[in-house]
Amino acid sequence: IFNQYGGVDVLQMIEVEKPLIAKNTILIKTKAVSINPLDWKIRQGEMKIMTGSKFPKGLGIDFSGIVEAVGDNVQCYKQGDAVFGALNAMKGGALAEYLVVSENDIYLKPNNVSFEQAAAMPIVGSAALQIFDKLIDVKSGSEILINGATGGIGMFAVQMAKEKGLIVTAVASEKGFPHLQKWQADAIIDYKKENILDSKMQFDVVIDFSGSISFDKARKLMKPKAVYVNAIPNPAQMITSFIHNLFSNQKNKILFSKPTPLYLKALASYAENGMEVVIGKTYSFSDFKVAYTEVPKAGYLGKVVINIPD
Repeated sequence: IFNQYGGVDVLQMIEVEKPLIAKNTILIKTKAVSINPLDWKIRQGEMKIMTGSKFPKGLGIDFSGIVEAVGDNVQCYKQGDAVFGALNAMKGGALAEYLVVSENDIYLKPNNVSFEQAAAMPIVGSAALQIFDKLIDVKSGSEILINGATGGIGMFAVQMAKEKGLIVTAVASEKGFPHLQKWQADAIIDYKKENILDSKMQFDVVIDFSGSISFDKARKLMKPKAVYVNAIPNPAQMITSFIHNLFSNQKNKILFSKPTPLYLKALASYAENGMEVVIGKTYSFSDFKVAYTEVPKAGYLGKVVINIPD
């Protein structure tokens, strides 16, 4: 938890009673919790307009685990089920040994993925699904630029884009090239050797997962009616994008991932059908401060998760 906004030093581990369930809720024994940029954006107070000033606040959003107990009215899950899911992003609290959730917060874990991989899917996977479901309108052959293509959302977006028949230009570091080749990206650019902003190419969609290409910079890479997707917006950008979109054919769309039961079901199906979920590193529960110190600056492939001991 944390009792004030700030750096990693405000985080602390506390001992509390095992939570109780109600008739409509489920007790989960947590196995793994994913780390997301939203974790430290919230902790640092960047989202306080939405998270408020009531403390303490929990840490962690998406997770995997095993159902330990169910309320009398719960129909879809039973004790012993392996599940994955996400809590309210603005409230957090997944980084704990036990969680109380509703049926809409979780879905059955696919048998062919680990608990670590399952914990990595809800937030970033739902974000990728939301891009194709809500933010962009593309058809087979559309050209898409994905900047930060081997990060958390990027790994899902590249694979989903290829499944939809899009022409994918992926920007990443060289260590991610083997994955991008496996995912059949059409063009791969090493951002350390080539600045995509110097390119003469133009795209139907430009997605920035790294925070390094602002909408203003991206416009030279966009076709006249292209869409730009901002995956890590701040509150001010949410407002300015809305105003801009009233007057321009080049659209500036804001991504704010919200897992839903349908998205969790879709992610389970993607995983069962072979979508790769890359885990760049795992940390132990006791090393949570080390994890939140290293991850924001390390540039790991895929996702990073924290394992919760049995």
